[in-house]
Amino acid sequence: MPSLPSLQRMRTRDAMVREYLDEQSLDADALALNLRDIRRINQLLGWTAYTVHGVAAIVRARHLRSFSLLDVASGSADMALAIARWSRRKDIPARLVATDISHQIVAVARSQVAREPMIKVEQQDALDLRYADGSFDIALCTLALHHFDPGSALRLLQSMARVAATVLVYDVERSPLAYTGAVLLTRGLGMHAVTCHDAPASVRRAYTAPELQVLAEQAGLQNARVRVGFPFRLALSAGREGE
Repeated sequence: MPSLPSLQRMRTRDAMVREYLDEQSLDADALALNLRDIRRINQLLGWTAYTVHGVAAIVRARHLRSFSLLDVASGSADMALAIARWSRRKDIPARLVATDISHQIVAVARSQVAREPMIKVEQQDALDLRYADGSFDIALCTLALHHFDPGSALRLLQSMARVAATVLVYDVERSPLAYTGAVLLTRGLGMHAVTCHDAPASVRRAYTAPELQVLAEQAGLQNARVRVGFPFRLALSAGREGE
């Protein structure tokens, strides 16, 4: 089991550690199992429900009778699927587009949402989204911000703000306790080796609330608010309406 990083070490984002999910050489079986683990983690830690709640709050605050949402760096599109199920229960029409830069991940996402006509999955570069300005009501990014260095994270936020009225970003917060929790959760539940490596690495690469607030301000996001929820959940809302 990896040793607990010191508080001093965790005060700085680790730009050197790499995640296997970012490697082009990751085989299809390992990728599928890793994405399955991520869906499981999102459910167990309440991150899926939290994301749906955040989207629902925006829809209510803006009195939207229907809405459009772009899920950026969406992985296997589990968040888009949960949002689609919520919108159907509430009888609120929605246009949902899930995107990822990896053609392998896009293929997995398409298989996951094959029976959900509300969702379209497209291959897109999060830093160069090929959509017109203001194409969506909401741009969402969940558990992906830590994959981007500060310069790229800034471009990501600007890209999201360009295509949508409201920006929602959810990620893990960097801290020693979050790192320990990631190690214990992935190993305790016998998750795939890729997940056991990537989850703690994600924490080391993640941002803190003050760091994300600075990025949001540098990106020129309007009404940007950052907060931390349980467990170790970093949340940014910005744009026309907050949460």
